[in-house]
Amino acid sequence: MTCQDCTQAQTAKHWPIFQADCHGCQVRALASGPAYHTAMAANAMTPSYRSALQSLFGEGWRAAHEEVKAEHARIKGMA
Repeated sequence: MTCQDCTQAQTAKHWPIFQADCHGCQVRALASGPAYHTAMAANAMTPSYRSALQSLFGEGWRAAHEEVKAEHARIKGMA
């Protein structure tokens, strides 16, 4: 599920609005949040990042992790 804020975030690198019930926004929030950045810096699945994934995505947390990585790369690649 995506929303108008997901659409806006496709062209605005630092789109500041997230919808709590939107899968795309949840992925984007993690991709730009401190738990993911800490995990990246550690080059490991940190407990706080894994916990965030599991809280948001349940059994689908591994697939969501791949989405978060892709979203982070997309954001980072924007001008």
